Amino acid sequence: KKVTVELKASDYIPYTWKKDVALKDNVSLVRYFYPVSPKPIKVGIYKFASNLYADNEVKEIINRVLASLSENLFDNKAFKEVPTNILIDEVKRNKLGLDKMTTKGWANTTLKKTLDMIIAGSVGRDDKGYTIETKVYTSNGKLLLGVIKQAKGLRDIDSASKDIAGEIAERFPFEGTVVAVEEEGIKINLGKAGGYRLSKGMEFDIKGAKIDSEGKAVGFKDIGVVEIKKIDAASSFAVPVKVKDKAAIGDKVVRKLYEYTAEAGEKIYFTAAVKGGKGSNVQNLGGVNIYLENLWMGSTEKDGKLDIPIKLGRRYSFIVYKHGYQQIKEKLSFDKNKEIKEFVMTPNTALFKAESSPSGAEVSIDGEPLGKTPFADGKPVELGFHTVKATAGQDYRDWEEVVEFDKEVVDKAGQNKIILYKDYLKIGNEEYKNGAIDKAITSFASTEKGHPDYSVARHRLAQLYLDDKNDYENAIKEFENVLSLPENQQLIYKRFAITFTNLGHAYYLKANDLIKTNKDEAGRYFQKAIDNLQTAKQNTRFFPNDNYDEGLHDTIYYLALSYHKLYLITKKDTYLRNANWAWRDYFDFFPKALDGKADYEKAKDGARIYWSQIKDKL
Repeated sequence: KKVTVELKASDYIPYTWKKDVALKDNVSLVRYFYPVSPKPIKVGIYKFASNLYADNEVKEIINRVLASLSENLFDNKAFKEVPTNILIDEVKRNKLGLDKMTTKGWANTTLKKTLDMIIAGSVGRDDKGYTIETKVYTSNGKLLLGVIKQAKGLRDIDSASKDIAGEIAERFPFEGTVVAVEEEGIKINLGKAGGYRLSKGMEFDIKGAKIDSEGKAVGFKDIGVVEIKKIDAASSFAVPVKVKDKAAIGDKVVRKLYEYTAEAGEKIYFTAAVKGGKGSNVQNLGGVNIYLENLWMGSTEKDGKLDIPIKLGRRYSFIVYKHGYQQIKEKLSFDKNKEIKEFVMTPNTALFKAESSPSGAEVSIDGEPLGKTPFADGKPVELGFHTVKATAGQDYRDWEEVVEFDKEVVDKAGQNKIILYKDYLKIGNEEYKNGAIDKAITSFASTEKGHPDYSVARHRLAQLYLDDKNDYENAIKEFENVLSLPENQQLIYKRFAITFTNLGHAYYLKANDLIKTNKDEAGRYFQKAIDNLQTAKQNTRFFPNDNYDEGLHDTIYYLALSYHKLYLITKKDTYLRNANWAWRDYFDFFPKALDGKADYEKAKDGARIYWSQIKDKL
C-alpha cells in the first residue's frame, strides 16, 4: 500500500515536502530542513596584547577596549558572544593557541561547533596617543579583515571601540538564504532588523545549493552576483547583476567584501616590501597589515610583499602594523606605476629568562626552538602572547603555556621556574596495555593535586577500581576526588560530566552488595546513585562524542535500576512511580547505535523483566 507523507514547516526551507511511500516492514524517512532565520555569527573576543611595555595605564586601556568592544559588537543581533572564559577553556581543551588559531584555524576541532570567528587585537602607542588594531579570523585561520583606530587616551576608548564594532559589521561578509524567487529577482532573509548594515546597491555573491536525495546541502556552486534594491525589516529584494544560472529557494548569498579600487582601466599600484629586524639581522616580514587612509588593504605574504592600488600623484597616509614591531606611519605619493616602497620594522622585544626542573629542557616559542634551559642571560622575544613549550623527554610530560610578553624582562626562573611533571598518565596507560594493572594503579595514584593530569589520571584510576578490581569503595573515593575540584563539580570542564554517571554506577554496585546484609545502608547508597545519575542525565549533552551512546545508556539504565531496587527495599509508592517512569525513559531513549550489540541487548532484555515486575503494582 502506498501513502503520501507530507511535512510542513513554515519557518523552515523547504516550506512543504511530499513523498509517496510504500508501507512495507519498517520504513525510515530522513529529510533535512533549514531555518529561514539566519543564525548569528558566534564570536569570541580572545585577547588584546600590549605592543609596548605595559604599565598600569596601558593595562587599563586594554581592559577598557575589551569591555567596550564587547558591549558594542554584541549589541548587534548579527553577532552572538562566546564568553571569554568558555573560549579560553575550549582553546586549552583542544590544545590550541593564538598562533595555531590564526594560521591553521580550528575548523577540524570540536571548537568549530562553539565558535565561528575570533577577534584578537593589539594596542600600540606613539607620540599622538594609542593605536588599537583589531583583527578578525575565521575558523580556517584566515585573516578576514583588520580595523585600526586611534585614541588619544582612556576617555577616547569607548568612541574608538564603537567605531571598530561598526566597521566590522559594515565590512563583514554576512551569509543569507534565498527565501523566494520572483520574476525580477530574489528575496533574501537579511534585513534592517538583523544588524547587517545593508544599503541599496550593495552586492552579494549567489551560490547555488547542491542538494542530495534527503534534502541535505552537500555543496555550493557560484551562480553570479545580485544587487540589493529594497530593504525591509526581515528581508531584502535583490536583482541580478551578472548571473549564469537561475537562483532557487535555499541558495546561499554572501555579501561581497569591500575592495579598494583606485580607478578603472589599467591596474595602477605600488608594491609594499616589508622587512623586520635590527642591524644585519633583517629579513622579509609576512603577516604585516597595511592600512591606507585607515582602511585595511591586506597583509603581506611570506616574502613581505603586498600590491596596493593607488592613484598616481595623490598623497596617502599609511600605517604599517604588526604586533611585536614598532608601527610605521608615513605619508606617501607615487609618480609611476608599480613602484616598490620598502619599509623596515624594528622589533619590540622582551628579555626571556628561564630555568626548569629538571634542567636542560628544550624550549620553543610558537614552535620555533629557543634553546635549552637555563638561559639566565635571557633571550629576546617579540612582545605579545606566545605559546611557550618546554620538553624534557623521558617520562616527563611537556609543559606548555600561553605567556604574555609585555615587560622588559619576563622571568621564568627561581620561584617562577618551569616545573615539568612526571607523565604518570602515559606511564599508567602503557602499563595497563601490558596487563600490569597493579602497576598502572600505582602510577595513576601517584598524581597529586596540582598535577596537570590529576583529574584525568584519578578518573582513570577510579575506572580500574570499578571495572578491573570490583573495588567499589576505592572507585567511589577516586570519582569523588575528581568531583571534589570545584571546576569539575561545577562542570566548568564539561568532559567530566560523565564522572557523575560513573560515580552513580559505583554507588549502585556498592548498594547491590549491601542488600542482603544491611538494607538501610543499601538504601542510602541507592539514593546517592540516583542523585549522581540525575545530575549526569541533566548534562548528557556534555558527554564525550566517542562514547556518548554508551554513557547515555549507562546513565538511564542504572538510574532505573537504582529506583527499582530502592522501591523493592522500601515499598514506597514514590519510588514505584519513579521506577516506572525511569524504565519508560530507558526504552524511549535507548540509543539506536547500540541495537544489536550483545551486552546492551542483554541489558535491554533484563530491563523488560524488571519493568514487568512493577507494572501491575501501579
